[in-house]
Amino acid sequence: MNQPVTAPAATWTAGAVARMLGLPPSTLRAWHRRYGLPLSTPQTGSHRRYGRSDVDALLHMKHLIEQGLSTETAAGRAFHAGGDTDVATLLTAVRDLKIDTATALLDAYLVDHDVVDTWEHLCRPALDALCGPDADRCVDLVHGLSWAVAAALHRIPTPRSDAPPVLLACADGDRHTLPLEALRAALAEHSRAALFLGGSIPDTALRDAIARTHPAAVVLWSNRPAAPPRRIPAPLLVLAGPGWPRRSGRAARPASLGEAVALLTAMTR
Repeated sequence: MNQPVTAPAATWTAGAVARMLGLPPSTLRAWHRRYGLPLSTPQTGSHRRYGRSDVDALLHMKHLIEQGLSTETAAGRAFHAGGDTDVATLLTAVRDLKIDTATALLDAYLVDHDVVDTWEHLCRPALDALCGPDADRCVDLVHGLSWAVAAALHRIPTPRSDAPPVLLACADGDRHTLPLEALRAALAEHSRAALFLGGSIPDTALRDAIARTHPAAVVLWSNRPAAPPRRIPAPLLVLAGPGWPRRSGRAARPASLGEAVALLTAMTR
């Protein structure tokens, strides 16, 4: 039997990692020499190669140093105490507009955590932190973080399946696509194929898409006040997001990403 081919894990050179961190390469070399930083990636040549978890730990180390810890203490905590990406570390990268670094941190987190956990414990808290009273001054940061989250989620491929897909779309006038990006990726982890139509889909276009794909379920997201659509010919209609009224007829109303995944994986098999 042929074994499945596994794509090689992404790695970066020392120079690329130094640019991600905003540090001189000499500083990175000094950290290795003084603190013996262990790398997760097998080193086969004369030049160091860094994996996703290594970049994660280095960003965490840099953040701890910026918070006032000594370099030695920061190295110990980042490389020898679990080293999971936290919200503060992710936000440090985003606030420096190091979007490639933020994406690498999310990639590393997704190695050991599923999409629902990543969304609830890393992505949403980081987005909420940027969408507070000063949100108007942080539009660039919100867009940068959103791009990084979407890029990391896109690495989770939609599974091939002959079963009817789950159709995902934003309600007409709503362009908050990121929650549906997370739902698509989370369903993919459960081997459920989902087709994402994007933001602001008029009802007529949605009905046309339903006629073409015959989905097992339709998920509509709305972040702004919206009336439930009429005459949607789908076996299961799911209204997600805070914009829908509490009473929405026969439509399902999951309260979280985890609830939506559980509902769709249970009812569309």
